[in-house]
Amino acid sequence: MHPKLQLMRDSSMLPDPFSDERSDASSPDDTLSQFNMLATKMDLTSQRQHISNLVTDFLQRSDFRAVQSPRDVDLREKLSVDVNNWGVDINPSMLEKMVETSCSYAETAFGHTSFEHRYYIALYTACMLYGEDLGEHDPDAVTQFARRLVRGDKQVSPIFDCLADLLKQAHLYWSDVGADAIITGTVDALTATAIEFATTGTPVAPSALRYPYYLRTRAGGGPQYTHFMFMRSWREKADSYLQILPEIEHWTLGTNDILSFYKEELAGETSNYVHLRADAESISPWDVLRHLTEEVLDTARRIDDITASDPELYALWNRYLQCYLEFSVRTPRYRLRELGIGYGM
Repeated sequence: MHPKLQLMRDSSMLPDPFSDERSDASSPDDTLSQFNMLATKMDLTSQRQHISNLVTDFLQRSDFRAVQSPRDVDLREKLSVDVNNWGVDINPSMLEKMVETSCSYAETAFGHTSFEHRYYIALYTACMLYGEDLGEHDPDAVTQFARRLVRGDKQVSPIFDCLADLLKQAHLYWSDVGADAIITGTVDALTATAIEFATTGTPVAPSALRYPYYLRTRAGGGPQYTHFMFMRSWREKADSYLQILPEIEHWTLGTNDILSFYKEELAGETSNYVHLRADAESISPWDVLRHLTEEVLDTARRIDDITASDPELYALWNRYLQCYLEFSVRTPRYRLRELGIGYGM
């Protein structure tokens, strides 16, 4: 049996891998002072506890188990070499954290795939993290990606040259349906990222109910990461799992919104899905989080039902669920240890 999730009494402060370095001497109160007030009168310490309770409840109801996927040293060494050869002006510690996050994601959620597939996913993730986290400082690289891709032109950034080369190889690793989704999903994700940068601070009109999900599904990379689960060598055609793809995408994006909420509150982000949906529905972000939690748990139950008649597919889905949760809890990126959430030691 796998050890169950345990709450740790460890309040050590871990830096966000893709934000400016913070002082190791920062106190919990210093960190809490960065929280959005969420339009409530709740004090900051209570907010932190409220998020901790919500995340813990979600993990427990997801029957999360500490899978503890093995650390892939070879993957890290290979990705480190390639990333450091990009020749871009990025802080070395940033690159190191980019490598760690990318490899951790590949070796957990996609640990069932071959080394070649995991390396593709890790390198792809590193490129997309650049677009998501650092592209605000290099907007031309993001906004011009699609036009340069279809023209076959050199990209503004060598990182996106690498990404374009990866897209050309997608059909070698995934089904035709999957590879096409990876290519179009990448273009959608970078376009939506540019929109997010351009519309930061723009309020969402009440009753614009579809807009938050519209932006989220494009910016979140759901199609490509969902298809990454299914190697061409596992099943040549996507027919047997097509109907669960939108469900897995919804589960993945919703789970990410729930588990990354604490990190994003610390950064003062209000353009994420939770806040945009709160504005559109004229409710509080807390209400959105509660509703989203129930929606995501319901989606997981429905995927179980859909895959019940296909034991191999059912096992793959449940492995993905457990290992995606493992990644989210394990990675310093989401800072969940600060909430006392992690593996028991």
